[in-house]
Amino acid sequence: MGVPPHWNTYFTVTNTDEAVAKVQQSGGTVLFGPMDVFTAGRMAMLQDRQGAAFAVWQPQDHIGCRVKREPGAIMWNELTTSDRNDATDFYTGLLGLGSGEMEGAMEYTLLKAAGDDVAGVMQITEGMGSVPPHWTVYFGVDNVDNITNQAESLGAIVLVPGTDIPGIGKFAVIQDPQGAVFGIFTDA
Repeated sequence: MGVPPHWNTYFTVTNTDEAVAKVQQSGGTVLFGPMDVFTAGRMAMLQDRQGAAFAVWQPQDHIGCRVKREPGAIMWNELTTSDRNDATDFYTGLLGLGSGEMEGAMEYTLLKAAGDDVAGVMQITEGMGSVPPHWTVYFGVDNVDNITNQAESLGAIVLVPGTDIPGIGKFAVIQDPQGAVFGIFTDA
C-alpha cells in the first residue's frame, strides 16, 4: 500500500466508533477501521486535518501502554504539524484534552489529560525542510549519546543528534535500518 515503516501514536478512547464519527465530522480522515483486535480492544487508524496519522484504542482485555516515562518505555509523543493551532483544536475537541503553552523560546503546545502533560505539538518550520505532518514516538533511555552511538553501529541514521533542552532533558531522532523514525529522550 506504499506506507513506509513507522511508529504509531495511539490515544485511548471510551468508544472507537464515536471517535471515528467525530474525526469525520471535524474534517479528519479514516484510514481503516473501526475494527476489533480479537478481544484486546477496538481500534481505528485516522488522520487529522493536516494529514498526520494516529490511532485510537478502546481497551477491552488489553489496556494498552502500561509502562511509560522510564528507560525502555515510551517517554513522549510529539506532533509536528503545518498548523499548530488548528491541530491543537482538533485533538482537544476529539479527545477532551486540555492544552497549554510550554514556557521558553520555542512555541510549543502541551496536550494535557487530567492536568498531566501527555503530548506536545510543534509547528513545522522552514528549517525542517519538506517534512509532512506526523507524530513522533520518543523512548526513554539512560544516556542519549550512548544509545545514538549504538544505533549507528547497528545501521541506523541519526537525523537529529543529541540535543539538550535546558531544564528538561536531552533528545535525539533516529531512523532505524528499515526506515522508521523515532526519538529517544533522557530527563535532565
